[in-house]
Amino acid sequence: MITQLVYTSSATFDPASKAGSLHIAQILETARRHNSQAGLSGFLLVGGDWFAQVLEGEAAAITGLFRRILFDHRHTNVRLVEIRVARERLFGEWTMGSTVEPLYNLPLSPMIKPSPPDRLDFPFDRIIACAMHEAQRLRETSAKG
Repeated sequence: MITQLVYTSSATFDPASKAGSLHIAQILETARRHNSQAGLSGFLLVGGDWFAQVLEGEAAAITGLFRRILFDHRHTNVRLVEIRVARERLFGEWTMGSTVEPLYNLPLSPMIKPSPPDRLDFPFDRIIACAMHEAQRLRETSAKG
C-alpha cells in the first residue's frame, strides 16, 4: 500500500514568464532528485496562477515532503485536498511529471469546489484525472519526438 496526497496552492510568480519557467524548471529538478532518493512519484499541474500536485509513496516520506512544501516561498495558500491509501501508484514512472505549459484553459476552482451530494466525483479524483490526462499527453508527445 502507498500513500497518495493531493494539494493545491497559489503561485507567487507568473509560471508563463521567462522567470516563471526557470522557477518551474528548478522545482522539477529538485523534486526529481529528491523524489528519486526518497522513493516518491507524482505529477505537478501548473495553471496560470496555481499548482495542483499529486504525490505518491511511503507515508513518512510524503509527510516530510509536504512539510517542506508548506514553507516553500514559490507558492502560498497551500491547501491539502486529501490523503488516501492506494494499492498501486498512478504515476510510478514519474519521479515528478509536469504539464509542459501552464493550463490556462483549466481553472482550478472547478477542480476543488465540492461535488454535488449525489455524485462521487471528489476534488481529489478530478485532480488525479487531470494529472493522468496530462501525463498521457506528455507520453504521446515524447513518443512522437
